[in-house]
Amino acid sequence: MSKSIQIRMIPAAFLGVLLCAAGLLWPESEHKRPLTVAVNIWPGSERLVMACDASKANNLRINLVEMSWSTAVLTAFRKRVVDAAVVTLDELIRLEADGAMPRAVMILGISRGSDAIMAHAGHRWRWDEHRQPKGADASNRQAAPPTMQSLRGKHIGVELRSSSEYLLRHALAASGMSLEDVEVVPLNLAETETAFKERGIDAVVTADPWYTRLTGKGATVVYDSGKMDLECSRVLVVSDEVLRAYPHELRALVSACLGLSTQAGSLDAQNDQDATLRREGLTMEQWQRALQKMHLPGAAENRRLFSQKTGGLEECLKKMSAEMLRMGMLQHEVGVSGLFTSEFLEEAP
Repeated sequence: MSKSIQIRMIPAAFLGVLLCAAGLLWPESEHKRPLTVAVNIWPGSERLVMACDASKANNLRINLVEMSWSTAVLTAFRKRVVDAAVVTLDELIRLEADGAMPRAVMILGISRGSDAIMAHAGHRWRWDEHRQPKGADASNRQAAPPTMQSLRGKHIGVELRSSSEYLLRHALAASGMSLEDVEVVPLNLAETETAFKERGIDAVVTADPWYTRLTGKGATVVYDSGKMDLECSRVLVVSDEVLRAYPHELRALVSACLGLSTQAGSLDAQNDQDATLRREGLTMEQWQRALQKMHLPGAAENRRLFSQKTGGLEECLKKMSAEMLRMGMLQHEVGVSGLFTSEFLEEAP
């Protein structure tokens, strides 16, 4: 190569370096879309709603999208219509199995009975001769409280591919049964209250706020999430690319959410009660009862559950992944060690 050609190439190479450096140092586009968060209807999600509202006052660009049922939230996350979403742990595992690359950044709430299988209280359930006193007359039997065994062969409304299906399968397995022992009627959560009124449905798998409203209409709890430890927890998840694209917004959102008091009375005082009750479709008395069936962990508890090996989030996810594979809810084994990150918990108050 001649000396003159080499000299002419030096400015071009130098210009390329300058352009690369400018690209790295150039300010972020003002037109980047806001961080979009999908929230389903659940009383424990209200402090996230409050945190999103607070972020607007701090000039953070965070949008909230409310959805009434779980499968809609999962679809929106898979298709990247939203950047973050509130999901249950079994839904987190499903998202990973589907290649959606979810990462939990915070445990929003732990269900202590706010997810349940509910049945008609006055229904004359199947006569069980083995559980009656000797000589009891079947013709004079009284309506007995429903049990999982009494639901054998009955029609149960449930939202498939969601936490409702996991709860139903878990409850059936605990009673020595499987999904094949009942008649499944596909419903989404928002339909469970209406479907319960139809006598063709014997039971529904539901969650608050519908759980609380159904209680007032005579529904009886057959099985609930109070028996399931962390398994019915709800977490805030984002994708890998969102972790990199919105670190400032995520850090502020997690800190604002966990900075809110987890005491029911304080949560009420901090919130716009009218807006909350309207969104959840509850009276103030029902709202207070709903809060008693869930635990909203703060920052310190979140950090502990994310880090501890025994009794923590990782152990729970491993157990659930194995159970879901065994029950046919997964097609292949799912690794869970990379499904969560405590990156945004370290600075939370």
